[in-house]
Amino acid sequence: MKQQNDIESLVSHIRLRAENFYNAHGLCCSEAIMHVLNRGLRGGMNDQSILAVGSGFCGGMGGDDGTCGALTGAITMIGLFLSPHSPNGLSKKEASSAAKELHDRFKERLSSINCNDLTKELRNNRRARLKNCQKITGIGAEISATIILGRRPDLIAQANYEFLAARDTKLKLLTSKFSSYFKRTSAAADSIKIQAEEN
Repeated sequence: MKQQNDIESLVSHIRLRAENFYNAHGLCCSEAIMHVLNRGLRGGMNDQSILAVGSGFCGGMGGDDGTCGALTGAITMIGLFLSPHSPNGLSKKEASSAAKELHDRFKERLSSINCNDLTKELRNNRRARLKNCQKITGIGAEISATIILGRRPDLIAQANYEFLAARDTKLKLLTSKFSSYFKRTSAAADSIKIQAEEN
């Protein structure tokens, strides 16, 4: 019972963090899900690589309104954590079964796996569409995390709870970027000054 409570708590953190990343960082659904699950469950890929891999699924695979990026990103994480090529992964048959379960649960929950179907009524309302996609991102992360942790409860102990509990805002990120920019600019100016004094 405790393990099930731990899984449910961790899944809740993952869902909220994926929704937060989608909104605050301006990521698409697949990028947010993949980044949060990889970093939150310590999947081993660096942030830049996981975002690069996830970017092709945005907007229904390359913006073509095909299979929803939240589903493709979530299935990619099934591969990262459950495939036989992963440390402590499952058999090929078990990993394939997990991916099918994710597909079926996603479709049952949202009535479609197609980006166009999930967003067509909101095409002319950007704010409503983003809110809808943020919710779908959370659902994709939630289903994927539930399946992964149900089959790999060992991941609970290595989860990055500090990252998963954090919440970013657009203002906080903008402030951080400006701060970083001014530090780099100041360091460059100091370097130029030192070089000028040496000459």
